[in-house]
Amino acid sequence: GSASSQSIRKFSCVTLSTKQLNVRTLASYEKQQIPTEAIMFITAKGIRICVSPDHKWVQAAMKRIDERRAAK
Repeated sequence: GSASSQSIRKFSCVTLSTKQLNVRTLASYEKQQIPTEAIMFITAKGIRICVSPDHKWVQAAMKRIDERRAAK
């Protein structure tokens, strides 16, 4: 996406969860820069949970989701 295309998201991360999530329940994720840098995990039930990209487990979870996507 180019910088000129202003897409208004329905959901954006404002507060970040600090608790670790179970990777098995996570279906996908989105990276977000605005209003704060965050990873938005989306569970199999469609629940969106925002977390800081700095956590080690977040990096690991993203890798697991990528591997799962590649395996399909």
